[in-house]
Amino acid sequence: MSKRVFLIMGIIVLILVLALPGPAMAQKKRFFGIATGGIGGVYYPVGGAIATALTNTIPDMVATAHTGNASVANVNLISRGEVESGLSQNNVALAAYTGDKEAWKTPQVKSLRCIASLFPETVHTCILNKSGIKSVYDLKGKRLIVGDKGSGTEFDSRKFLEAIGMSYKDLEPIYVYYAAAVQRMQDEQADGLFWTSGVPNANMIEISTTKEVTYLPFPDEIIKKLHAKYPYYTPVTMPANSYPKQNYPVKTVAIMAIWVTRAEVDEKAVYDVTSHMWEKKPQLYREKKELASGAEMAAAAHEQGKNVKLENAFLGVTVPLHKGAYKYYKEKGIPIPSALIPPEAK
Repeated sequence: MSKRVFLIMGIIVLILVLALPGPAMAQKKRFFGIATGGIGGVYYPVGGAIATALTNTIPDMVATAHTGNASVANVNLISRGEVESGLSQNNVALAAYTGDKEAWKTPQVKSLRCIASLFPETVHTCILNKSGIKSVYDLKGKRLIVGDKGSGTEFDSRKFLEAIGMSYKDLEPIYVYYAAAVQRMQDEQADGLFWTSGVPNANMIEISTTKEVTYLPFPDEIIKKLHAKYPYYTPVTMPANSYPKQNYPVKTVAIMAIWVTRAEVDEKAVYDVTSHMWEKKPQLYREKKELASGAEMAAAAHEQGKNVKLENAFLGVTVPLHKGAYKYYKEKGIPIPSALIPPEAK
């Protein structure tokens, strides 16, 4: 199902909700925002599908997905109370929660809490074949897209270059997001890029289709160095044929995308969105009231949505659970690691 379809579905659902007469209108509506990412990425379709599912199955809730600059920006929006929840890389969430001064440049977010882990995000190192770059060690002096400022990709790029033995001073960093990155690569105004995203990424498909590119592997020594210093970077292999003309596997690293909120968000609201994320509920605005869960709708929206499973709910989670989510998992008898128990529940 395309992102445009989900957007249209969301608008239709919102119109139906606001148009309901009588007692339904008398019921006060709860609004629950989910900050996602750019339209060409994975956060937006997955977050949009979850929002649609919540609006369709929780009678008094209107959930909306917001486009944006993803991880870092989303956490900052949450910390300021400008949105109830959002998607973030687990390493970004950890830096915000602990106030890592080296990695997190805005105030510490001690109240950051998690609802669930969602899907892995794989690091793409894509270069134009005519750039002369043969390995990650050849990036010196090159024009490299490192992600938009305030994005999870840019957060990662600094760490990758550090592991390679470089910094932004050794090359020409280009700070742009999805659509602009595609244009830069197509116009050959960049030699390559780092991108952290679920596979496949629509923008990477476009670049691979329109230009002759290569996806570079991370050498084993770089992977070991990254994992040793930052354990959340997990060694993975991007399968062959993930993208057009990429008929070879690529050794790289991945982190987890997690759904985060803050401790001050209403406990019942987070309990409700957690239960409707995992359990099949009647879709209120469909004639036959078919059953659906947020996880099922995420799986229908994007390939990475198929990784959104209850058994993976704590995979790679780096901050405590929200009290509402904790209550749900505890009621279901799911073992909860002590590090994820919210301080408010101790």
